[in-house]
Amino acid sequence: MVEIYALPLVCLLLNFLAFAACLRFLFSRQGLYWIVPLFLTLFILWPNALNLYQVASDISQVSLPYTYFDLQPLLLSLFWYAMIVTFHFALKKTIRVNHYEEQVRKNLFEARYQMAVEASVHQRKETRRKQYYTNQPAVVPTMDAYSPAWTDLFDQR
Repeated sequence: MVEIYALPLVCLLLNFLAFAACLRFLFSRQGLYWIVPLFLTLFILWPNALNLYQVASDISQVSLPYTYFDLQPLLLSLFWYAMIVTFHFALKKTIRVNHYEEQVRKNLFEARYQMAVEASVHQRKETRRKQYYTNQPAVVPTMDAYSPAWTDLFDQR
């Protein structure tokens, strides 16, 4: 009973792995190269999903043992998954990214951003300091509550 579901399920799982790999590589730097393999994977995945649905809905149509013609979807799924892995490694080898230049560029932009932030913070501090000293100059406090003769009595002791 299990062998009836094994072949279509393995084919569908291989196609799903290929689809997941294409989808993951679609969001990488070489994402544009993965649009066509993603659609081809969907094109291969759909008949295998229908085949599994047909086996699950009507077991009487499945003939055992499997012939070579029945193994073709499995061979195609294996071949396609191997092609995706090969294509990924081929892209990694041919499209080189200069990591040193990329890091230098990132560091330059980060340094410029940090300089701008520090300059704005320093300018705010300077503005506050200038406002504080210009608005409140230092003066001798004068209180008219007591006469100078009265305060001189406390200064003598």
